[in-house]
Amino acid sequence: MIKHIVMFRFTNIEHNNERLQNAIRMKNIFGPLKNKIDFIQYYETGINIKKTDFSYDFVITSVYKSLEDLKAYIEHPEHQKAIYLCKDIKKEKAVVDYEL
Repeated sequence: MIKHIVMFRFTNIEHNNERLQNAIRMKNIFGPLKNKIDFIQYYETGINIKKTDFSYDFVITSVYKSLEDLKAYIEHPEHQKAIYLCKDIKKEKAVVDYEL
């Protein structure tokens, strides 16, 4: 099993309300993928509730049976569509993939 964690930090934010709105938007776009891609074993999205200098704003945590399934998720048309729908949100990204 492979756990895939992706964290996003929004950049160019003028107000915290904008940070929250971006997170809600990403949750609404990425959250439904768990019901659209049948080989996802586990899928969760989350909005950060505590702001620090080193925190991120939004996270996606998912689990796949293999690296091949993770690759298929990354390339899946529904995932690519979600990325496209959020491309205008300015953000940094960090990714960790590891075996369970």
